[in-house]
Amino acid sequence: MSYMEMQLKNEMCEAITKGICLNFGNFIDDLDFSSDMDCYQLEEYPIERYHAKMSELLENTEQRQQKLPLLFSIPLEEEMTFLNCTFCYQFIVIEKSMFMLTQHEYEFDKEALELCKNEDIDFIVVYMGMNVCK
Repeated sequence: MSYMEMQLKNEMCEAITKGICLNFGNFIDDLDFSSDMDCYQLEEYPIERYHAKMSELLENTEQRQQKLPLLFSIPLEEEMTFLNCTFCYQFIVIEKSMFMLTQHEYEFDKEALELCKNEDIDFIVVYMGMNVCK
């Protein structure tokens, strides 16, 4: 299982929100399959968009402006792909307590589930896959 740990530190109250993104390696594999690697360093590249979106979501959630669970997409623009279409990479952000109640709906290995049970983890992001956008 490939995953990425992340955290957001609130400078005002010094609180730290920690999370984990499951299937992150699948996201990278899908990007490798669908994107032009010459675009990798651009701000619009999906990995950069993912990090920006997660920072925004975590800040909004911490300020209670956003409720979880939340499904979101990160697009790969047509000019960044070889296939002349726009791809969207789908993620869901879930509070830890909700994830633990619904984890049986996903196929994760024991290592991933143990990481999610860690008391420091506040939320879980699951990469759901990619599809073609219109």
